Amino acid sequence: MKATLITVLTIFLVFLSGCETPVAIDPQSGQQQTARYQSGYFYAPLNAEIGDVFQTAIREMDGMGYLRTGELHKENHITIYARKVGDQKITVRTYYPKDAEKLPAGAVSMIRIRVGNLGNLPESQLIYARIRDSL
Repeated sequence: MKATLITVLTIFLVFLSGCETPVAIDPQSGQQQTARYQSGYFYAPLNAEIGDVFQTAIREMDGMGYLRTGELHKENHITIYARKVGDQKITVRTYYPKDAEKLPAGAVSMIRIRVGNLGNLPESQLIYARIRDSL
């Protein structure tokens, strides 16, 4: 019993600490991998202000058939909440990072996307690509 409990706790801690995986944003052009996937969240830079990203994101998410359920506007970030078929939660947040020096050249803001409870990298990449291409 103790061994099972220790194993489950260890797996849970590894999941919470999360592994960071670099993600190719545009593999066809050979650009540097600047996005990352960590603990179910997809993080990537954008070269637009958060207000512009917000307007583009809601338009693209509506076009993808997601049902927007709410939004939260704060000084440094805007979060969009939506649902997809199967009642999976989608969260898209655009924000200004605290360490602006860490942004790649030309980037102004960051975007964080999570699909479902545990994350879905392919669908997060699809949402990001649609938003980035529309900016």
